Amino acid sequence: NVVTRLSAIRGRPIIDRGMVIAISSGGLMAAINLRTGRRIWEKEVSGFESPWVAGHFIFVLTHQSELVALARATGRILWVRALPQWEDEEDREGRIVWTGPILASDRLIVAGSNGIAYSVSPYTGRILGAEELPDGVKVGPIVTGNSIYILSEDAELFAYR
Repeated sequence: NVVTRLSAIRGRPIIDRGMVIAISSGGLMAAINLRTGRRIWEKEVSGFESPWVAGHFIFVLTHQSELVALARATGRILWVRALPQWEDEEDREGRIVWTGPILASDRLIVAGSNGIAYSVSPYTGRILGAEELPDGVKVGPIVTGNSIYILSEDAELFAYR
């Protein structure tokens, strides 16, 4: 049932230029016309974080620790970047929870419960850099002005320019 799959929404839906974009943990992402309620497109993508819309693109983190870029108008997947899923990959222990993405300048930022933040090219999905944080992160970063703010699990707030 499509309604059931879209009903488990944890990340806030985004409204952009008359379109509502929502992702559910039940396995469905959809774009809906705000005025008519008509579904424009849907994809079998699941996640907990709010999508980030920028121009003709939508960026989202999936349950499978993937950062995905989609075409806003059609939902067509443009690229997928796999992120580490485990702190100990060999033993598959310490599941990493990723937050974000946010777009700052020309970089997507995602931060993890493992204390690592990645900057990723919004054009190709290539990882441009990694920043080791003082602690893990479970709340998505925010951007305002010329700074990115990250709240650690220890309730410390860090600003990066």
